[in-house]
Amino acid sequence: MRPYISHLLLLLLLFSLSHARDILLPAQADSLPDTTAQQPASSSDIDTLIIYQARHIHNDVAARKSYFSGEAVVNYKNMTLKAGKITIDWDATTLIAEGVPDTAWVKNQDGSDSTRQLVTRHEPLLIDGDSQMNGAMMIYNYKTEKGRVVRGRTRFEDGHYLGSQIKMVGDKTFHVSNSTFTTCDLDSNPHFHFQSDKLKMIVNERVIAKPIVMYIGHIPVAALPFAFFPLKKGRSSGVIIPRYGESATEGRYLRGLGYYWAANDYFDTRATVDFFEKSGWLFDAGANYAVRYKLNGSIDGSWTRKDFSGGTQSRRWDITLRHNQEFDPTARLSASGTFVSDKSYYRDFSANLDTRLQRQLRSNATYSKYWTAQKISLSANFSQTRDLSDDVTQTTFPQVSLRKSQTQLFKPARNVRSGSPGRSRQEPKWYQNLYFSYGANYINSQREYLQRTTLDTVKKIDRNQQLNNDFAFSLNSPKKYFNILAVNHSLSIDQDWYVKTYDHTLNPETGQIESIENKGLAARHTFGYSASANTKLYGMFSPGFADIQAIRHVVTPSVSFSYRPDFSGESWGYFDHVKDAGGTTLKKDRFGGSTPSRGSQILSLSVRNLFQMKRGQGEKVKKTDLFTMDFNSGYNFEAEQYRLSDLRSSWQANPMRNFSLSAGTSHSFYVWDHEKKTRVNRYLFEDSGWQKGDFMRLTSLNLNLSLRLEGKGESKQERRGGADSSDVGADSLRWSDDLSVEEEALLRQGRRFSDDRMMQHASIPWRVNFMFNFYLDKAANPDKPSKRYYLDISGAELNLTEHWRVGYSSHIDIEKRQISYHRMTFYRDLHCWEASVDWVPSGIGKRVFFRINVKSPTLRDIKLERFGGAGSVLGY
Repeated sequence: MRPYISHLLLLLLLFSLSHARDILLPAQADSLPDTTAQQPASSSDIDTLIIYQARHIHNDVAARKSYFSGEAVVNYKNMTLKAGKITIDWDATTLIAEGVPDTAWVKNQDGSDSTRQLVTRHEPLLIDGDSQMNGAMMIYNYKTEKGRVVRGRTRFEDGHYLGSQIKMVGDKTFHVSNSTFTTCDLDSNPHFHFQSDKLKMIVNERVIAKPIVMYIGHIPVAALPFAFFPLKKGRSSGVIIPRYGESATEGRYLRGLGYYWAANDYFDTRATVDFFEKSGWLFDAGANYAVRYKLNGSIDGSWTRKDFSGGTQSRRWDITLRHNQEFDPTARLSASGTFVSDKSYYRDFSANLDTRLQRQLRSNATYSKYWTAQKISLSANFSQTRDLSDDVTQTTFPQVSLRKSQTQLFKPARNVRSGSPGRSRQEPKWYQNLYFSYGANYINSQREYLQRTTLDTVKKIDRNQQLNNDFAFSLNSPKKYFNILAVNHSLSIDQDWYVKTYDHTLNPETGQIESIENKGLAARHTFGYSASANTKLYGMFSPGFADIQAIRHVVTPSVSFSYRPDFSGESWGYFDHVKDAGGTTLKKDRFGGSTPSRGSQILSLSVRNLFQMKRGQGEKVKKTDLFTMDFNSGYNFEAEQYRLSDLRSSWQANPMRNFSLSAGTSHSFYVWDHEKKTRVNRYLFEDSGWQKGDFMRLTSLNLNLSLRLEGKGESKQERRGGADSSDVGADSLRWSDDLSVEEEALLRQGRRFSDDRMMQHASIPWRVNFMFNFYLDKAANPDKPSKRYYLDISGAELNLTEHWRVGYSSHIDIEKRQISYHRMTFYRDLHCWEASVDWVPSGIGKRVFFRINVKSPTLRDIKLERFGGAGSVLGY
């Protein structure tokens, strides 16, 4: 609740002091027409204007009372008091605001004719900003600073509060008798409410009620001897309500019992525990922090000694963390990581389908710094990838990179003003278009894996260290040749340092080539050259259809050549040339297999086609990219066979905001031998293919289509009443007001243990997303092509009626003619309650989940849930 009464006290005190000294009217002024006055600050304690008005103002000097009647209004600062009648007793130092009796024709409840009844009009109303409090009568003693509200009514967030009497006993403390609270907006007969005989309210802090009884309709269904509620907007600390259930394997259980602590605007934390009757418990905790423009992050972890599969006691845990920090605009640190004790941890404890299917855990930490003037950047990185399926861990620590971006090698001299002001600027020399870039990269990595032998399985670790220096020189053409052709050249030189090398020799006893490790720094130098040229061609025509002004076709052909020598030659010294037992000479890399072993001279050709449309007139002209078509191929002069690479094509189109289409093909120019089931190093056109128009054959095709359809409904901002949410996450930890304490805590830990089974509330009548994927592979064997095509339906929701909504999602394998996964959700709006059923009939996530709960975010923990699935613990 808001501090309505405390505001009322101040208002009445200032009002009374002002009127007692300055505006007492003659006793005979019993009736005045629509009087409005402004009372300025005087010798009293008033520090601003008081504006009051009423139809009738009467001052009884003998009785020392003032009466304001007939739509009386008093304004002070941003507070307004309205009532049918306001009475001030100067001797008793009291102020009374109340309605006025009147008669009105009221229709009978049975729908028969109306009868004349006594009603009260213009009951007291206190308005403070966006908040209001109503009551049958408001009484206040401005000397003792105590007051009372009879049948007070107000609203805080989405709750409706009612008390037969509200007494102010302190500055911010109120006693309420026969209080009622509900989030149902029905005035006379709410669907549910809480009732308490005695209630103590401390404004903006807490509410203590005893006893408290929950009613559904007029039927009491639950009671507590006392209850404690926080009374703060936004995030607030509180108990996280658990959910109860039973399963055949675990017996009875409680999941999610804990506490959420909102320490301040920049930090919060929560801790929960899951208790299983037969096997033990699981402890989970996490914390979040955020400071605008500086840092934000979170850390979550869990620990248990239970084991679903074997039933044995073992220490099992997980830790997830995230941190982002900006030291200044040129330096920042970002880190994220996920660590688990064993590869089946999430499969045993998580109810989140995505978490259960995740088979790779990635952790990464990067510090980066950039010097703008020098064009230099520095980064240091730690990364780790753990494959839960193969139990392989790849770790890089550290990886340090230093980069200097492209910089002009010979800068032109500064222009000196001459006596000829019209003199044209001198064109730069060719060498002033030489640019260079530099990069250094140090990597220390290791790979941990299990190696199975005939006797045992042992853990193996492969370590590697490498220092790389990369020099790149480029020559950019200062102008286009023939005004259409842009040419660029580039030369890159790489210097790699290794902490160990290998010598290879033939063991005459075993006949095997053995490698001998040599520790010590060794350098390897490689280089490559490339040149490219491109241009643009334009075509345009006017179709003369509708409001389309023109269609433009932009063709961008480009040709490039790249050269890299064969570093496996003996002259380079990077490979050992060793003869095996059969006398065949083999090449063995002295640097562990990372040296380029084959030279290349590749000529590449690509053509990009862009089709654009211009439509509309005047200020309504709109330009749209219709679709693109790309083609590319290449020829390697150094390859021993199959020098001409496949022709690869791709199409991409987004004709509408909710529709996209993409496709890609690959064509080979070589003959396929159907008897030997292999490719032959002979072009198709050599076998009279040019006469049949058979120059290439299809090797692969992929097609992707995405379509989103939805009915017309109000926008998100309209649903929220036009509120601007652009400041969310500005200075502190701000989260959605639509979440309860439990759901907010679950959201903060990334929902790795929970599953978002509830259906989204949408104000649109229907919507659905389709995604179709088709893949054809004829490269391995054109006679037996491999096909994969499936259809995904996601986010399908339909409003059957005003209160019924159904949802559906599925993955359909069209080739196998089966539904791999599908999920149905049924939602029913029950006014101030809501109910949903989440059903997965088959597949890896087979389950059923039922929930009915209060719709209000503040009371969403009042719920009834039922699970069904494997053991009914995780719902799978």
